[in-house]
Amino acid sequence: MDYSRHYSGRKFRHKLKNISGIGQLVDQAGGLYGLLRDPATPRWVKATCVGALGYLILPTDAVADIIPVAGYLDDAGMITAAIASLGSQWQRRADQSAAD
Repeated sequence: MDYSRHYSGRKFRHKLKNISGIGQLVDQAGGLYGLLRDPATPRWVKATCVGALGYLILPTDAVADIIPVAGYLDDAGMITAAIASLGSQWQRRADQSAAD
């Protein structure tokens, strides 16, 4: 059966944003990914992004993602800690996104 007519990237992102707190986590992870892909980003920033995004996608991290709520709270904490440690680099990325 072909389900492609019921799926779109836009609908998927909209659904994720409507799940309490997940939308912000997805947005922040996307921002880290953008920093990672930017050629002007320093190596130490890229290393921080790789670590945080790797932790996010690892299903067997400190609290397994199959545990409702708690499984994503530690992921959100890691993403938040990475963003806090990036400081001005994160702000530069936010400023660039707003200009686009």
